[in-house]
Amino acid sequence: MKKITYSVLALLLITFTGCKKFVDGYDTSPNDPSVVTPALLLSNCEVAYFATANGQLSRQTSMMVQQSTGVDGQSRDANEYAIDEGSNVNEWSVIYGNGLNNLKTLYNQAGTANPHYQGIAKIMQAMFLGVATDLWGDVPNREALNGEKGLSPKYDAQVDVMSDIQKYLDEGIALLKKPADANKIVPGTDDYIYAGDVNAWIAAAHVVKARYYNRLSKRDAAGSATSALASLNDAKLAGFAGNENNMNAHFGTKSNEYNQWYAFTVVERAGYMKTGLTMTNIMNAWTDPRLPFYCLPDSGNAYNGSATDAQNLDASEVGPYLATDAAPFPLVTYAEAKFIEAEAKFRANDKAAAATAHNDAIIASVNAVTGAAPEQIFVDSQASETAATISLEKIMTHKYVAMFGQIEAYADWRRTNIPTLTPNANSNLGAIPRRLPTVLDERLYNSNAPKNSDLKLPVWWDN
Repeated sequence: MKKITYSVLALLLITFTGCKKFVDGYDTSPNDPSVVTPALLLSNCEVAYFATANGQLSRQTSMMVQQSTGVDGQSRDANEYAIDEGSNVNEWSVIYGNGLNNLKTLYNQAGTANPHYQGIAKIMQAMFLGVATDLWGDVPNREALNGEKGLSPKYDAQVDVMSDIQKYLDEGIALLKKPADANKIVPGTDDYIYAGDVNAWIAAAHVVKARYYNRLSKRDAAGSATSALASLNDAKLAGFAGNENNMNAHFGTKSNEYNQWYAFTVVERAGYMKTGLTMTNIMNAWTDPRLPFYCLPDSGNAYNGSATDAQNLDASEVGPYLATDAAPFPLVTYAEAKFIEAEAKFRANDKAAAATAHNDAIIASVNAVTGAAPEQIFVDSQASETAATISLEKIMTHKYVAMFGQIEAYADWRRTNIPTLTPNANSNLGAIPRRLPTVLDERLYNSNAPKNSDLKLPVWWDN
């Protein structure tokens, strides 16, 4: 897949705005060129999503679920749950400004003459909104970016936001199914994710639908499983059948194009983060072939992370899978789809199918991370479950490892409490956070914003 080859990321980073402005000027580009094209807007929106999925939110949630450990500076603060209303102002601004704001402009500017651009805009709208509601709960949506009313939009209940996510995905899929000749212009190299391949977008959108149906497992265990499996079947029919279909964020080798895990842990804040002992203990017990990709050798030439409550400066650094300048970052993957299938089949009491999907998911993950199929000894010990041996614990523990660095791992842990995690004893909070607090600018400038700073308050789907 094409890498970013010009300075869109630099443009993104210099155009952060205060959160109170996320609804202002929605009909202008953040870069304010004389002509704003759908191609420029699409590229900018995709880079904004890369920053959302691969940046600070990724690092914070990875520390919350102890895949990584903050041992110094701001990372140690986050590791001890010292997250306040000022911690994620920029991340909120990117979601609502460079993301949802510009997607609205893209959708309107593309117009009905260009349904493929509109379809991608709708799918990305759902994905941005999904991150926002997963981390903050109730969020602005139906009144956001909506003229004068949008200047202080109401916060929609998460149950409604989840419904809207499915609606936007359905709309996006329908738009992308329109023939190419129904478009005046079509996405191409400006689409950093799939290079204008609308069939790939459709297939991935069905997996995202399954992700958000599965998110409701605490609210409706049986119904969410049925809906997730139906969406996965649609994804399979649309061609989502292997790692070649994965949706990834792409980066480059120039300093303004770096994978943000690399930029943070190697270039800007070296020594602030280590891999997490919880994750490395699990992987060492499995003799996991992904270890040398997830971790660099520690001071003893082994792969061991730092405990969450001990600043072990000799522990393993984050490895090349995440922390390489141009390393692609997974957004929607075949392994995730198979883990969702395994979990949903297990809840539906089809344990044989759950075991098969679980085994396929592990093999797909190893292949994607290492570039090779796992050796048979690993398959025999970890990816040969049967109806008699499969369990939710096995499915979710393996998914936890496979989703290293992805915000999705934090959502999964909140739904299932797998793996078992002990809160950082150095924190005054007394519990692992279940959400992020309302950001400062929203509290100051949006009268409808909840005055919430309770990190222990579960979001709706976590109840």
